[in-house]
Amino acid sequence: MNQHATIAHREDVTARDWLDTGLQNLPARQRDALVLRFYESRTETEAAGILGCSVPAVKRRTSHGLRRLSSHLGPDAVLLLQRVAR
Repeated sequence: MNQHATIAHREDVTARDWLDTGLQNLPARQRDALVLRFYESRTETEAAGILGCSVPAVKRRTSHGLRRLSSHLGPDAVLLLQRVAR
């Protein structure tokens, strides 16, 4: 692994740790929706089935979770979540 790749890997690990801390501060329903949608790349329909709720509820929980995450960690948190959760 070259030096640039090592630095990028460390940055990703740091970003994941930072996001994980932010996610832990969310209500469980919002956190679960974000984990399913971003970390597990589940569709809204799949997430609804797993969570035992409706698709509109998944959309609402995801939206509220993203807003809360952004307000706690800053506006870059949502972009970072989309990048490092993959």
